[in-house]
Amino acid sequence: MILASLVRHAGSRALLLALALPWQPVQAQAGTTSPNAATTAGPAALSTTAPTLADTRGCALLWQVTPLLAGQAGEPPQLRVALRFPAGGRSQTALHLPGGWAGMTELPDRPGDSPRLQAVAGEPAWRSLAHAPGETVQLQWRLQPAADATQGGHTQLTPAWFAFSGQGVLPMPEGADAPGTGPACVALQGLGAGSRWASSHGTADGPGALFVLGTSAVPLAQRVQQALYAGGALQWQTAAGVVAVLPANAPWPGAAGLATGLTADSVAQAGARVLAAQLRQWPQAAGRDAAPPWLLLVLPAPAAAAPDTALASAWHQALALQLPPAWAGGSAGVERELTTALARAWMADRFGPLAHAGRGDAALRAWFSEGWADFLAHRSLLREGLWTADDYAAALNARIAADLAEPARALPTTQVVAQLVAGGAQAPPLAQLQARRGEWLALQWHQALRRAGHPGLDAVLRQQLVAPAQARREGPTSAPLATHRLLAALRTVLHDQPMRDLQLHVDQGQPFSFRPDSLGPCFAAVAPVEPGAAPAYRAVPAAMQQADCQGWLGLGPQARLAAGGSRLQADAGAPASACKAPPKGGGKAGARARSRCSALAAAAGAPAKPGATGKAGSQAGAKPANKAGSKAAGKPGARAPGKASAHQPNRSRTRQQAR
Repeated sequence: MILASLVRHAGSRALLLALALPWQPVQAQAGTTSPNAATTAGPAALSTTAPTLADTRGCALLWQVTPLLAGQAGEPPQLRVALRFPAGGRSQTALHLPGGWAGMTELPDRPGDSPRLQAVAGEPAWRSLAHAPGETVQLQWRLQPAADATQGGHTQLTPAWFAFSGQGVLPMPEGADAPGTGPACVALQGLGAGSRWASSHGTADGPGALFVLGTSAVPLAQRVQQALYAGGALQWQTAAGVVAVLPANAPWPGAAGLATGLTADSVAQAGARVLAAQLRQWPQAAGRDAAPPWLLLVLPAPAAAAPDTALASAWHQALALQLPPAWAGGSAGVERELTTALARAWMADRFGPLAHAGRGDAALRAWFSEGWADFLAHRSLLREGLWTADDYAAALNARIAADLAEPARALPTTQVVAQLVAGGAQAPPLAQLQARRGEWLALQWHQALRRAGHPGLDAVLRQQLVAPAQARREGPTSAPLATHRLLAALRTVLHDQPMRDLQLHVDQGQPFSFRPDSLGPCFAAVAPVEPGAAPAYRAVPAAMQQADCQGWLGLGPQARLAAGGSRLQADAGAPASACKAPPKGGGKAGARARSRCSALAAAAGAPAKPGATGKAGSQAGAKPANKAGSKAAGKPGARAPGKASAHQPNRSRTRQQAR
């Protein structure tokens, strides 16, 4: 059970490094995990005044969080956490504690009472609670964020505001999702009348807020513990589909040396562009969800974090972004970070369960949830013009170099995950290793699909989207996981290649080989200087205007066909004609602007320059690179002994988990 709590943090890029830093009263670590951005049934009901007993009387299950920001008797800031739930017919309830509760002190109902929670042998993340059948159980704790934040203690407490994740603060009693349990509520209270409150479930003004979670097919534990919450002196701004929340005293607008700073409005506009780009990539999902806007919570990074490093992560209907005070990336940098975070949320939410319930095996499939998200995000950055082709090549070259330098690059996935759970200084690089393996797989299979005459992975994934009611990270062992369904779909074109590649490069950990064409037709390889080294890649001149490159990226006429004939929008409210005359300025800014114009024209199906389209050009990307390549991609390979069908869980638990 504790494994499930730990491995969700495995793929959060460099943020695990920040989480491992010692807790500080003013600039403590805020949280991140693997994403779980499932939708709710609708916007949460909000109270604009402090919750009272009458307000919460209709809440069968209630969490109340009160910040003690000033501390007590010289102690650092703390949180008072209360839980109320109905016992039903049980005489004993198991309580799943949040990660990082090493500093938890249970407060008895009456002075002199003994603590009610009892340890569970071999399960440090669980407590046992005895009670009378039919009792309304009431518990409260005083919580000081633990120094070991790798266990999930995601909390920032300052004199003016606080923020936390449900996974880091809110305990979950078993049976909370039982039919007929009644409404569940989260109450935040205890600050001044001018306070503002924000969460994955909505926003409110006043001394407190009451978030009432409506009925939903998404498990309650996911909606509560994977949510973000903040309160105090906050500023916010809404834009299409998002609400950006920053501390009122955010350091970025006044940082020395910055021509332009960050405001709630600039973050909201960046987030709206990212969301619009995501919906252009997945047009059939637009308008399906009656969910609240995405929360974009921007907080200061830990003081010891790298001065130029942003830490982004995805939560339930929320993206968290930690920025250093001297952040110089501006809103364009924010847009790039949010693109990756939203892609990871998408992979966790839109394709069905990624793990089996109760097994804690989600990290074994980080090749999909993290690596394929990075593959999609990097393509999106290039298509949207936030990256030039040279930027993409530089980013992938850096990832390849990191892969070659990783001492554990040949370890099987089970050993990688075991070291991740053990934690320590090696955890962040190992988490990145899992993500890189997934991106290399995605590039390899995308290329194989294209050579076989298929539009590519984007088209495969569009067919794998699930309805919002099925959006959850875990499922029963009787149901196929998202990766099972994906492999079954790929098998119809690539036969046994995906299963062989997965066993070889993920299960067994055999490193990938990088060939001159590994990044596709938009890029060419430069021969390595040292024997045995991987090639470096550079952009092909005018690549974004070439039909085969556009097809590789899911742009141009092929994109319309792959999306079912629906015309992709060129931009959120901006037609492709807006870029008929791309800027001619020098430097990276001009190059990015010209790249965005070319990408928008290609997405709209317009020729980027004379001769780029037409019968030969529009079909170039769909043709096999050569007869040998086409034949190799379509030829069935030998089935590995003892391997189950790709769409069925394997009989061996070890092999099953690695899928």
